[in-house]
Amino acid sequence: MYPPKFGYVIPDNIKEALEFLESHEDAKVLAGGHSLIPMLKLRLLRPSYLVEIRRLSDLSYIKLDGDTYKIGALTTHYDISKAKIPLLSETASKIGDPQVRNMGTIGGSISHADPAADYPAALIALDAQVKIISTKGERVVPISSFIKDIFTTDLNPGEIVSEIQFKNLKDYKFSYQKLERRAGDFAIVGVAVALKMSGDVIDDIRIGLTAVGNGPIRPTKAEEAIKGKRPTDDVLDQVGEIAMSYANPKADIRGSAEYKKKMVKVLTKRAILTAIQR
Repeated sequence: MYPPKFGYVIPDNIKEALEFLESHEDAKVLAGGHSLIPMLKLRLLRPSYLVEIRRLSDLSYIKLDGDTYKIGALTTHYDISKAKIPLLSETASKIGDPQVRNMGTIGGSISHADPAADYPAALIALDAQVKIISTKGERVVPISSFIKDIFTTDLNPGEIVSEIQFKNLKDYKFSYQKLERRAGDFAIVGVAVALKMSGDVIDDIRIGLTAVGNGPIRPTKAEEAIKGKRPTDDVLDQVGEIAMSYANPKADIRGSAEYKKKMVKVLTKRAILTAIQR
């Protein structure tokens, strides 16, 4: 299906882009296009203009500022996958296929807020913050409140995501486990884990779930169930059960709701064990 007619704007800088978006509230931002273009073709969106920001190099970077990673919104999945960023690089490497990873951007992905996207699981486990800019200034919100619902974010008209920030978790081990129908597909279930060991005891752990709710889920009670304990089979079973209780998936072509809930338990245990063994 062909998309509806729209105007096409290529701003020279961020200021120009923001000013245009402020004066055209139904305009949409185009970055990599892998989320937006399909919605245009299905005519789920009918913007008056597309504002292409991909050429704005000021929004493409990866920095370690002290103990904080700062990633520009236009940084591609490919660049993130090759940057050796704890947890996030592994997650980026499992997004789509090479074409998607070379064109898609982290800012575009989280702004689209697909409930089966990979990044949100990792970002919520990392306690990431999202920097939002407009002509009125900037604000920073946690990823947990930035993604509000299915395809719904905290972005107001005239605002765009400029940066993702999170602490560099030193001495942590990481794993992102993804269940998919075929390589490059959206997640049926995705589980991200960051944990810190002291001997054979887990001192701290962060768990993020994706594709089993209207947005990313942080099963905090599951984290509490294993902190300060050895990861025995009984403890891992308990953690998996608690994580599963947070899931509220919907049945679709990728599987039944019951199947997806059970896979949360399986992948939570697998992610923890994989991280420990690294």
